[in-house]
Amino acid sequence: MAQNDLSHCFLIMKLSPNAVRTPTPWFVLRSLVSQALGRSNQIIQSYRKDRISHVDLEQDIRLLVPKKDPLLIDVGANAGQTVHMFKRLFERPVIHAFEPNRSLVGGQLAAAFGQDKNVMLNAAGLGAQEGTLTLHQFEKDQMSSFLPMERGKRNPYADEAVVASCEVPVWTLDHYAKKHGLGKIDLLKTDTQGYDLQVLLGAEEQLASGNIGLIMLEINFIPLYVGQPAFGELDAFLRKRGYALVDLYEKIWVENRIAWCNGLYQKI
Repeated sequence: MAQNDLSHCFLIMKLSPNAVRTPTPWFVLRSLVSQALGRSNQIIQSYRKDRISHVDLEQDIRLLVPKKDPLLIDVGANAGQTVHMFKRLFERPVIHAFEPNRSLVGGQLAAAFGQDKNVMLNAAGLGAQEGTLTLHQFEKDQMSSFLPMERGKRNPYADEAVVASCEVPVWTLDHYAKKHGLGKIDLLKTDTQGYDLQVLLGAEEQLASGNIGLIMLEINFIPLYVGQPAFGELDAFLRKRGYALVDLYEKIWVENRIAWCNGLYQKI
C-alpha cells in the first residue's frame, strides 16, 4: 500500500461516525496484507488461460475467436510471421494473405504455405481503392511501404535506404470479399507500415455490416512514414464504426516513450 493509501485508511477510521478509536497496529497490518493479496490475486487472474490477459496477444485472440476453423485476413504478410501464428492458434484456419512484395510471395511464402489449400497467397496490397501503387522496398524488407520513409530525427529508421521501387497491384477488401464470396471474417490483421487506415477505408462495407469480428493492426506513435495516420485517427475511425479497443500489445519503446505496438479491436 502506498503512503497515501495508508493515510486514507486512517482518515476513514477517524471520520466514520461508528469509529470510537484510532486503528490498532494489528488492524493496519491486516489491511496491508489484505490489499497485497487482493492485488496479487488480480495479477494472477489476468494470466489465467480462460480469461483475457490484456498482455498475451495470442492468448487473447484465441479466446476472442473460439473456433477451430476461423476465416482470417493477413494484410502485409511479409515472410509469413502472422500466418505461422494463426496456424499455431487454430486447428484449421482459412487464411487469405496479401503481400505486395512479389519476391516474398514467390519465395518464403510459397515455400512455407504454397501447398496448404487453406492458405491463399495474393501478390498484391490492399488499400482504399483499386489500382496500382509504388512499393518502396527498403534494406529491411519488413519496413517496405507505399509511403515514403520519414527522415526526421525521431525515426530510428530514418537512414534506411531504398533498394528498389516497383508498381504493384492494389485491391480493396470489399471487392475481394465479394469476388471470392467470403463470409464472416473472424479477424482482419493489417500491418502495412503506415498504410493501415487506407486498408480500413477499402473495407468500409465489411466494417459497416459488422462482418469483421476482430481487427489487429500496427499503431505507430512516432513518425516512421510520411503521411501515416496518428493513433487518434485510427481509434476514432474504428470507434465510429462500432469497434472497441481491447488493448495495446507488444509495445516497443524508443527513448522511454512508446514508439509502436499492435492494437486489438473488437466489434461491439
